[in-house]
Amino acid sequence: MRDMKYERSMADPCMYYKWHKDEGLIIWLSWIDDCLCIGSRAGVQEAKNMMLKQFECDDIGFPSEYVGCKLTFNMKERSLIFTQPVLLQSFRDEFELGNSIAAPVTPMEPGRVLVKGAEENLVSNERQTYYRSGVGKLLKLIRWSRPEIQNATRELTRHFQGCVEGHIKAMHRVMQYAVTTPERGLKLKPNRTWNGKDKSCKFIIGGRSDSNFATCPDTRRSVSGWRVMLENCPITIKSVMQKIVALSVTEAELFAAVQCAQDMLFVMRILKSMQ
Repeated sequence: MRDMKYERSMADPCMYYKWHKDEGLIIWLSWIDDCLCIGSRAGVQEAKNMMLKQFECDDIGFPSEYVGCKLTFNMKERSLIFTQPVLLQSFRDEFELGNSIAAPVTPMEPGRVLVKGAEENLVSNERQTYYRSGVGKLLKLIRWSRPEIQNATRELTRHFQGCVEGHIKAMHRVMQYAVTTPERGLKLKPNRTWNGKDKSCKFIIGGRSDSNFATCPDTRRSVSGWRVMLENCPITIKSVMQKIVALSVTEAELFAAVQCAQDMLFVMRILKSMQ
């Protein structure tokens, strides 16, 4: 990257950028051995040719897939949707979802909290492995394309050490919700356009947070939920158990707000790191 005159982002070590005199901002993203180049058509072509001089690469052209995700572009409305149809198919093939095509309205029953199972009711080691495998796939799904199942999946992850059949049933419900709504995905649709050249453009970062007070019946810890938006595009979506025991609803809400603000600052630092 140094030889190609690209600078490394100080906020994200897997992002490299260069301000081209004529073509504006050109970005490289690296994901292990997969590289994605972003910018104007001419700028990307030049960057690609420079990379091909350095390494023997497979040029797959315009990205229809990336990191296991299907990318669906709508040029008319200037939007992009991430979906994972292969992962959804694996739910049908590998898990006991039955033949029902009815979609649950929500990933989990509203207001339900999964409690620790009694030791005498714990499933066998084989069923426990089955459960961990399923929740692991759900974690991959929420990371890239289905943030709306994140809170339900967070509940499932709390029972990796010992689950009961009720937990497996709850996992099946989340999977059923996902496979019967395959058209849904993480949608990026900015509300403004940028020419890629104007460094003086001020981007708009927004955030919303919420909390659920004393959700866990065992530890009395609360849950934080927040999202960070860049030009109306969801950049970060989180649902996590708080690391402290909040003493009031106000404290729980403030804790969630601070976590949201920290992620907003990170997005700001990424933008500033590229000037």
